[in-house]
Amino acid sequence: MTTLSDRIRTREQTERVLLKEVGFSAALLGIQYLESHILEHPSQITRKTVAVLLHLIRSPRHEKKKQAYFLYKQAAYALIAISKNPAHPLAGSLISEMQDLLFTGNRKKHRAVSEALGSLPVRLKDPPTLPCKPKTPFKISFERFTGHCPDIQKNTGKWLGRTLIFKGKNRTRYCFKFLRPGQPADELSSESDWLAYLNTQNFGSEFTFNIPKPVTICNHLIFQFTELPCRSSEGKKICNRSIAICYVADETYFHYANEPDHFKFPDKDLLEVYGKNAWLLGKLASKGIIHTALIPLFHNRVQQSRREDNGVYNWRRGGRLDQWLASSQHPNFAISGLRDFEHLMAVNTSNRLHHYIGEHILAFILVAGSLFRNKAPGRTGPDQDGTPGNFTALFDRQLFLKLIKRIVCQYYYGLTGFHFQNPDRLLTKELLDALIHAMGVDQHMDEILRVNDQETMNDGMFADFLRSRGIDRKTIDRSIRAKEDIILQTGPHLGAFSGPISVPELIRFLFCLSSLCVSDCYLRENGLKADLT
Repeated sequence: MTTLSDRIRTREQTERVLLKEVGFSAALLGIQYLESHILEHPSQITRKTVAVLLHLIRSPRHEKKKQAYFLYKQAAYALIAISKNPAHPLAGSLISEMQDLLFTGNRKKHRAVSEALGSLPVRLKDPPTLPCKPKTPFKISFERFTGHCPDIQKNTGKWLGRTLIFKGKNRTRYCFKFLRPGQPADELSSESDWLAYLNTQNFGSEFTFNIPKPVTICNHLIFQFTELPCRSSEGKKICNRSIAICYVADETYFHYANEPDHFKFPDKDLLEVYGKNAWLLGKLASKGIIHTALIPLFHNRVQQSRREDNGVYNWRRGGRLDQWLASSQHPNFAISGLRDFEHLMAVNTSNRLHHYIGEHILAFILVAGSLFRNKAPGRTGPDQDGTPGNFTALFDRQLFLKLIKRIVCQYYYGLTGFHFQNPDRLLTKELLDALIHAMGVDQHMDEILRVNDQETMNDGMFADFLRSRGIDRKTIDRSIRAKEDIILQTGPHLGAFSGPISVPELIRFLFCLSSLCVSDCYLRENGLKADLT
């Protein structure tokens, strides 16, 4: 009796075997053989080889197998191995066929093809190298500092978070951003370095990018103030040794994109602001500059101290998204453009571009959803009878769809340089329905403080944690640390604690869009797609 290995001594034999309805193990073995042949003899690969691998992905035969994802992944990466040689005559058409697979098939096939397309290598445009030498803060009095800024209005100081803001002329604001306790000074000074660099760049006339201008004194960008005005209790709590940077920003730098009061004509003004910021973010990504924190994204804040990933959200895993509405309240994009440049990072390879694209679009969609919830600020959680609060009436369905479409099209345009073709193929009624329901109905409010997590705290940390979650003092005094799990109402979350995200349609959408962006960048830069306009 002949075994499978006896029948796949050549590529042609393997292709004949795989076109038959073979079992799961046989199919996986055959794909592995073809992949090794592709890598060793790329010039011998024919259209039939491609057809066999595509057939294995399209076939429903193995869909119910628990390990089916790995078979589809192996086949998809074998196809990508062909496409990574742009000179191969099948490279361009093969990528287009794989892109079409994104709109069909079950979740396992969809993810496998998406990840394979997202792995295509893209050339980023000479990401900058910023100064990396440690900087000693320059000691200076506030009075002397303001002598270099004649238009600052000293009697207008106001705290906003850890930033002390003064009015300037022509609707500008002087912003003194202070070091957080425990934050390295170099991390804060990198923001001034980025501002200095970005102010030298030409972003074209597509959109106005009001980049704040760092204040430099005696060639220093970071300062240690010997005294400060406006030493409010808030300021004392936030400031760390009075170390800060200073930049001059447009007043709309603090007008967040999800605050309805800032938009007189929502349909027009909102589309412009979201479109501009999406384009800018895509444009920066194309230059190898990634904004890593448009909003804080966590899978599980409560377990940050004992998780290897510090609880940070990885959208590709499709887990529950922690406190989505609270995380969206102060996004790092505003009417003026992008914000908080200390979170910029230069990347030299496109290895994680697929991930960053999905993270950016996810943040934009969450902030757009919070815009509608902010029509009724503070209204969250269940009704008096305990049923989940339903706030879907706050959502303008047509405007929400227009915002998502503008975000997708402008981000893609900024990243690839081409206009997105047929966005309606991605933006389905099912996706919009699922988003409005998940964001508008507060089904998931619970967070669980496990005994294991309580054991990592001392009594003071335990009390501070409960206080930060809105627990009153009497309840805190009665609570015994590490006695039992504690259920806290900290939502709304997208998904139940330790469960999957409550809107899986969004994850599928992110997989699809991010892989289309990466693969179209690859097609464009290698001259493999002539129909992009």
